Amino acid sequence: MDLLVERRNALLHLARGQGAENVAVFGFGSALGAGSASHGALRFFSGWDGHESLSLLLASAEGTCLIVGSPFMLPLARETRPDLIVEYVPPLDWGKALAARLSGASLATVGFGELPRQIDAALARTGVTTGPALDEAAARLRLVKDDHAIALHRDAAALCDVLFGRLGAELAQRRPAWESQLSLETEARRQGADYCRTWLTIAPAADYPRYWPAEAQRVPEHGDQVLFGIALTVDGHWGHGIRMGSIGLQQAKHRELAGHVEAMLEAGLAALRPGLPLTGAEQAMEAVLAGRVDEQSRQRLRRFRNGHGLGCSYEEPLTTAVFRQHFDPGAPPATASDLALAPGMLFELHPNLFLPGLGGAALGEMVLVTPDGPQCLLRHPRACQSWD
Repeated sequence: MDLLVERRNALLHLARGQGAENVAVFGFGSALGAGSASHGALRFFSGWDGHESLSLLLASAEGTCLIVGSPFMLPLARETRPDLIVEYVPPLDWGKALAARLSGASLATVGFGELPRQIDAALARTGVTTGPALDEAAARLRLVKDDHAIALHRDAAALCDVLFGRLGAELAQRRPAWESQLSLETEARRQGADYCRTWLTIAPAADYPRYWPAEAQRVPEHGDQVLFGIALTVDGHWGHGIRMGSIGLQQAKHRELAGHVEAMLEAGLAALRPGLPLTGAEQAMEAVLAGRVDEQSRQRLRRFRNGHGLGCSYEEPLTTAVFRQHFDPGAPPATASDLALAPGMLFELHPNLFLPGLGGAALGEMVLVTPDGPQCLLRHPRACQSWD
């Protein structure tokens, strides 16, 4: 609890520097998984997960109030967050609730970029004026993970390792890929994950991350490639990794693709050292790709980000935009950053490539920046596996 108080006090200090006496943090629950940026901020400052519901944290010098948007979440919030004043207010009445509490006092915000339009309009109708937005300043408080957070990320990494270790037995069942995903995701929940989403691509030529039952119907056959990605949370802290292999012996053309991503990963890891620029890992991995794959083939590649920051959000702010989202042809280039790497920063590096008609390769490592350099938190071997 003391850690959360320290975080909120730091946030209030930032607000006062911008002329605001109160801060409101909006967040969706974890049910959206990687689809919500606001949930990570709410979790970081409150320790609360609204699951499928909306929540609002209001911090001031007088105390901190957690407003839950679903009456069904009120008992859980009061039981698990005794450090907070907890109330249920329907989201469309949040404006009235804030107006009564603020009495015209200024209000800084975090996460309001995801606030649904109807709630935003209701705030305006009640005369609640929001601003300044503290999203970037709040994100800087999350850049370096404290010991408590690092311990939870290690737990999340260990749970990823458990699922990687059980994949072979699942593949041996010769069931549709989505059934194996369901089994593994359920096992993650049994062992303490609050959230787990996997992708499992099984095909003669792996083509892209396949998440959903409609696209993961294939039953493993001899000669198939297998690419398996895990994203889960333990007490709101993300764990993430990717491993690959084949049913039977790996084909030479797939071995070559795997070699490319292995070399990219090694280059990215070497760039994650304290004092080096935040942008270095992306640049290093792209340089390796350019040196190993000819330009014509690179034009045909389909791939997603080489990496991103990890924390209470799947894609942590400030440390993710330096990796371009290659899967979207219209995505902006990687963002420039003046930030330097520091001990306690946490990343997922997952270089990947898919060549239509040929196959794919992807490797994902959770990487903690330490004073001595990068430390990989996953222990499951990176080498491609061959399953019967």
